[in-house]
Amino acid sequence: MTELSVDVRVQVARWRNLLVDAARCDALASPLAALTHPHWEPMELQALWWLRAESLLPVGVLATRLGGLAMPRLSRLVDRLEDGGLVSRERSVRHDRRRVRVRLTDAGRALTDELNAQVQERMAKLLSPLQGETRSALMDILELWVQALTVQARTAEEVAEETAELASVPDELLRASAA
Repeated sequence: MTELSVDVRVQVARWRNLLVDAARCDALASPLAALTHPHWEPMELQALWWLRAESLLPVGVLATRLGGLAMPRLSRLVDRLEDGGLVSRERSVRHDRRRVRVRLTDAGRALTDELNAQVQERMAKLLSPLQGETRSALMDILELWVQALTVQARTAEEVAEETAELASVPDELLRASAA
């Protein structure tokens, strides 16, 4: 583990204990895991929900959102959803035609409205033990946390992009610029 201050170690231990206790109360199960439909599998429903949340996703990002689903399995999943008229695939015409993105169809959007109602019900049950101001305070803190995570992710993404750009520069150009 990296060098952490005593304060951070204490907070991490508290958070771990809170997560364990929340799991014991069945509060850590993903609201998406509870999605049900007579015709579609839970993983297909989760894919639809993510597409509703993000509109248009590259297949690799969708695989990540679904817990790192292997590409052959994801391809079969998207095939089933496409055959069912719920999603469509789009290829990038500008850049690399191998890059495929997935988008909901109108029928897919209608189904995800039903799914979203299920997710909201599960989330409402999780929040129901808290009252007004306490619930609002929790939401405020969670928003701050997500904003901080977003900044951190952007910074890491920018570093990765810069590293990739440097890796694509021929060695002789780097040597010439260093001289």
